[in-house]
Amino acid sequence: MKKRYDVLGVGIAAVDDLKYVAEYPPVDCKIPVSASTRQGGGPACTAIAAAGVLGGRAAYVARFGNNELSHYMRSALASRGVDTSHIVDDAAGGPYHSIIVVDSAGHRNVFYDPALYRTVTEDDLPGALIQSAQICLLDHITEPSLLTVAEKVRRLSVPIVSDIEGRTSSAQQLVQLTDYLILPKAFAAWASGEINARDACVSLARTPRLATIVTDGAAGCYACSAADPAVRHFSAFQVQAFDTTGCGDTFHGAFALAVARQLSTEDAILFASAAAALKAMAAGGQRRGWDALPTLTEVIGFLQSRLEEPQESSLLPRIHSALAPG
Repeated sequence: MKKRYDVLGVGIAAVDDLKYVAEYPPVDCKIPVSASTRQGGGPACTAIAAAGVLGGRAAYVARFGNNELSHYMRSALASRGVDTSHIVDDAAGGPYHSIIVVDSAGHRNVFYDPALYRTVTEDDLPGALIQSAQICLLDHITEPSLLTVAEKVRRLSVPIVSDIEGRTSSAQQLVQLTDYLILPKAFAAWASGEINARDACVSLARTPRLATIVTDGAAGCYACSAADPAVRHFSAFQVQAFDTTGCGDTFHGAFALAVARQLSTEDAILFASAAAALKAMAAGGQRRGWDALPTLTEVIGFLQSRLEEPQESSLLPRIHSALAPG
């Protein structure tokens, strides 16, 4: 049976007010802002927006009210091809509101206000909606978590991709429930007790799942899968980064879309790495926030320029066949 959605995203949304500066300031000083923009944000929300911009059939679930931040987020998602019809009406709900300061090297610090955020519960996701998706993408930063949602998704046999950062009591339980585990190095070290990214991947992969991936920024990632259990290193594409905000989330969204369309873990990693690299490049600093999320055409063009034979001639037809419209 054909699924309605490739990826169903559940988790944190944020309205991000980004401020760009030449260098990050020390305390007690004044520094000029070179540019400002308002964009969508949040781990699961950015990932699902990335999947939508890439041409995926994407839907998002959150609890939003009738407030300015909620209206902004609904519009930002819809304009990027994401179905927002399953967002739950909650008079007290809404996205996070974040202030993000980005320096000229692409580094950023995030200051967020979670006052409006309300956690989605398992009752907010009908079983039919969950089963209408190939993949369910969940995130976790702080309590309360989406643990009961993850348990329901697992009962309905829909694979889970997780974006987990918060080191809380439920984080380890979410790790155990995740089918495609993609963790940043810092969280992987906490979850596994291993400082080295490769060792962390080896340790976390002892839990049977479809894939385990530990990302390490510009150093690439370590990964293994049920089909290829040996831990391998995948290099990141070397680019001039303008803004790293949302690069990890972009990786999650692109990876989730790729595996939803039946690409292998290896192909999905390369595809997601290219999408994240383009997000960091931000068109040479000409795009900001979600406006820098790459299209499928841009990702394929980037891979064509970066891959060497025979990898190019074998990978690109598979990506085009799996992801091209129609």
